[in-house]
Amino acid sequence: MYDTHADQAGGLTTDLALTADSLFSFQRDLESRGIADRVLVLAWSEFGRRVEENGSAGTDHGAAGLGLLMGSRVKGQMLGEFPGLAPAGLDAQGNLRATFDYRSLYCSLLEQWFATDAAAIIPSAASFPRATLLA
Repeated sequence: MYDTHADQAGGLTTDLALTADSLFSFQRDLESRGIADRVLVLAWSEFGRRVEENGSAGTDHGAAGLGLLMGSRVKGQMLGEFPGLAPAGLDAQGNLRATFDYRSLYCSLLEQWFATDAAAIIPSAASFPRATLLA
């Protein structure tokens, strides 16, 4: 799933719809059981995709990835910003520049969801800003 090195337009739409429908169904099931406030889902991309299309109508592995945090206690917001497709938004290899450090997200999750000191787990945790993730 999501290996979009070839025919990205054909497979990605279907894969994203399946993921969205599955997450939606999971959340609704948690709500119907009265336990939605006890579950937090983090879906995280291990890598981004390149901006330029490759020779087989797909995109290759890139740098800046994305994540989705889902749950009834999650504050709805976007962290980071789209850097744009102009040269200033790309790194030297043509990848989108990351505008939010995943370590900030992990520190915030550890402290706000797990009530755990992020510094005990993440090196230099104090150097990463925290986002308010929970409403």
